[in-house]
Amino acid sequence: MKACRAPAAGVLLGSVVLALSACSGSVSKDDLKDSESILTGLTVSGRPGTEPIVRMRTPLTVEETTSGVVVTGPGAPVQVDQLFVLELTLYDARTGKKAISTYDTGSAIAAKTSDDRLFPALSQALVGVRQGSRLVLAATAADAFATGGVPPAGVDRSDPVVVVADVVAVPPQQVLPSPEGTPVSHVPRSPDLAYQDGVPFRLDFSLVERPPERRAYIRVLGTGPVVTAHSLVTVNYIAQRSTQQYPFDNTFLKEPVELALGTGTAPAVFDKYLVGLHRGSRLLIYGPDKDGMIAWVVDVLGVS
Repeated sequence: MKACRAPAAGVLLGSVVLALSACSGSVSKDDLKDSESILTGLTVSGRPGTEPIVRMRTPLTVEETTSGVVVTGPGAPVQVDQLFVLELTLYDARTGKKAISTYDTGSAIAAKTSDDRLFPALSQALVGVRQGSRLVLAATAADAFATGGVPPAGVDRSDPVVVVADVVAVPPQQVLPSPEGTPVSHVPRSPDLAYQDGVPFRLDFSLVERPPERRAYIRVLGTGPVVTAHSLVTVNYIAQRSTQQYPFDNTFLKEPVELALGTGTAPAVFDKYLVGLHRGSRLLIYGPDKDGMIAWVVDVLGVS
């Protein structure tokens, strides 16, 4: 277990966003980790992906900000200025009360170490922590709130805090150049891709019947890792309305994009329909939209 000092900090959390599913499973004796070597009087146990079990002697004295990894995951590490996804629970160290938890709100946090979603002491402590790990940080009030961070409801600006952060996802380590899997027969009377110089540049709605509700069809069935509700995915996609001649968004003409599912930062249609797909898949989504239709074609190129 590694401890570190952290500098004065700024913003605690920007906003807690949309749903992120937690992993399930019971906690066995082997899963219970003691964090008292981080700070006397503090014990954190449980499995990453489930809400932590936190016990502390109150008021908990935090003379300097310290942190440590209590469970080490098998995944790739958090890196500076790369996107990652956290499940996060924060406690008031003076009272011992839980102040906020993504496990309660059904929301996860997508952040980078270089943005202001997390206070700097936490961002610094997360660098190098592997996907699937649980980090515990005890922060002084000065490090948490001194430079303008807003305490959660019920936490006084002069109170130290304890943060338990589960690293749910980091960027995919393998990204395909294009879909890779078994092609699925074309869905009749559905939007189709039109190509220019071998690159998708628009969607063709000419033979499409407007459906009563949104539909999704797999066009290529991949065989790679499965997308979960908390994955970071790398995708190419094209999106167009039938009332428009050209797409309103097309990453095929630029670069693939990285999306944090289940955090409110990705298009809601992707949160709903990408979960359960394998890396290498291509998905067609289309449905009614005002006076016409709207459609997406999404290539899943990387999955964390």
